[in-house]
Amino acid sequence: MIAKITRGERVGDIAAYLHGPGKSNEHQYVKDGQRHSGGMVIASNIGAEGATDSAQWAADVRHTQRQRPDITKPIWQASLRAAPGDRVMGDQEWANIASRFMDDMGVGEHPWVAVRHGKDHIHVVVSRVNDTGEVWHGRNDRRQAQSACTRIEKQHDLEHAPRRRTQQKKTVTQQRQEYREAAAVAPEQRRLRRLVKQFTPEQWEALDPEVQRVMRIDSRERVPGAHVRPRDTAQAGKPKRSTAASDASTISYRQRTNPHTLNSHEQGYGR
Repeated sequence: MIAKITRGERVGDIAAYLHGPGKSNEHQYVKDGQRHSGGMVIASNIGAEGATDSAQWAADVRHTQRQRPDITKPIWQASLRAAPGDRVMGDQEWANIASRFMDDMGVGEHPWVAVRHGKDHIHVVVSRVNDTGEVWHGRNDRRQAQSACTRIEKQHDLEHAPRRRTQQKKTVTQQRQEYREAAAVAPEQRRLRRLVKQFTPEQWEALDPEVQRVMRIDSRERVPGAHVRPRDTAQAGKPKRSTAASDASTISYRQRTNPHTLNSHEQGYGR
């Protein structure tokens, strides 16, 4: 069994979706032997069992929210989906699963409903604020939901769905050391990176893949024709600026900065 958790601000939004037809009219429920579009409440602790309209239970959940207007995203929702190899379960078994899941999450006393609109999953919606104004913060709710799903799988003889792997938390010192190691680049590797920048994308793509690999990780002696141009060689081919152009630029700059410092010849009065 797989649990997917979301939080929201307005119960009316999630309720309308659960009882609506879905994006492709895929939401359906069976009542009195007939198949209908939308969803139906199969379990709750507010007396909403059998409800097929969101208006029949959303107001009760909304009432508890108003006791704590300071709480952001007071609506907690989880979809519980059976594994692909599991059997198709009836409404009563799904109702038992929903009740067990709410108790394991520690919100069994908060207003909640379970809506079914498909054969392989249900949605449970709960208010994080209970009738007395107490708030369920839901810290580590995803880890807690995974543990609850594992217990439900064993109790109902269901297939064990894969869980997201959780790694051991690293200390700040360990994280900093990993950052330093990742940022450390050997001088030869840094030189080769500068060398690669001299190639155009077309020239680089034209190289043999093995040559590209060598240029990234090995010395330049193993790369035919690879070398960094000396600075004086790179400047040799550039045209030198003429003396007249340099003088004109100097005079122009001096005119902009302080025209009074120019002599009469520079101002054009020496003719």
